[in-house]
Amino acid sequence: MTQARHPPHVFVAAACAGLASANIARLSLFAALLVLTLLLVAGAITDEMLRPALLVGSLVVAGWWWGSARLDALDRSVLLSYVDTAERSLLVTTGPARTTRFELRVPAQVRRFGQFRFRESVLLELPLGRAPPQGGLLEAITTVRLPRPAKHGFDEQTWLRHQGVHVVLRADRWKIVGRRGGLGGIGDRLRSALAHSIARGLGGSRRGVVTGVVLGDEQALSE
Repeated sequence: MTQARHPPHVFVAAACAGLASANIARLSLFAALLVLTLLLVAGAITDEMLRPALLVGSLVVAGWWWGSARLDALDRSVLLSYVDTAERSLLVTTGPARTTRFELRVPAQVRRFGQFRFRESVLLELPLGRAPPQGGLLEAITTVRLPRPAKHGFDEQTWLRHQGVHVVLRADRWKIVGRRGGLGGIGDRLRSALAHSIARGLGGSRRGVVTGVVLGDEQALSE
């Protein structure tokens, strides 16, 4: 009877609703623990028929806190304090490079900046030429810059912030010193295998279109 009244998708929807609520207001860990404790106590003393509803409420609160914690993490930036500062950095590329008329732009994550070790997503700008592979560990002397100001209706700062990126790192030279491991490394290897298996027999711009659609790699496409 309980399963009929509360099918599984109700609980999934509750968690999703909680995650979405973080876009309206942030929920602190203390408030989340307080509400969950009250719901737990209510579940222990209330009628069994009401417990699924309390579980739905608990999932909403848990999702709300998790979404708030993720948004807080995206809003934090260590590198904003080092704008216009140059240091030797260690980075890992997290996506394919995009070629513009003047430079390469690569999504990356900082692992070390000078003597400081932390992890922060950045946009890495490199000179035109060979692009670093996705998942490559790069060492370079980088300079911290703010994103470009809004121009021609495009606000780069807002666009990057939605991805958790607050600064741009620029480097004139770089070298590969390794590859990332873990789940990210497995994904890199799968992507590489897929890149060699798609669009067989195609070349030039046609292969570039297929690679861009399937893998998001725009390097073979003209501007």
